[in-house]
Amino acid sequence: DSCAISLDRRMTAGETWQSCLAEIEALPHVKEYGAKVSMYEYARPSWTGLTYPIECYFPTWVIPKEHKVTEALEEAYTSLYGNERIGAEDTVEMRKARPLTDKWTFSTNGVSIMGRNGIPCIGFGPGAEAQAHAPNEITWKQDLVTCAAVYALLPSVYCKN
Repeated sequence: DSCAISLDRRMTAGETWQSCLAEIEALPHVKEYGAKVSMYEYARPSWTGLTYPIECYFPTWVIPKEHKVTEALEEAYTSLYGNERIGAEDTVEMRKARPLTDKWTFSTNGVSIMGRNGIPCIGFGPGAEAQAHAPNEITWKQDLVTCAAVYALLPSVYCKN
């Protein structure tokens, strides 16, 4: 007989998948029953049939506020829209209560780009964080226009710095 358990263990800055596995291996019942703890692979075929196996872990990544990418995005945004947060009228009060540069509490492709490969990236997109990856998610049209303008300006701001 056997049993397999899959854990979705969220990582925080400074942790590695090895340190997370060690933490689980150190649990008293894992030791008591000699449970095998290992990383599993994601190896499902794409619609073309290609299978690209990869370890199934999603590292946290942090980019400093003083990083060139962060500074370029802030400059692109503020040169277009100023220092105050903007958005759809029904969300503007919620947005003003939070910092303009902050963190996302959900996962993005940044876990591979920055977390695994160390390529600087920054998250910036339309909508409200509470709507991200939610059932019946909504995005406001003005947010799409705002983001498109920032995306268009960002490369030239980044390259001049």
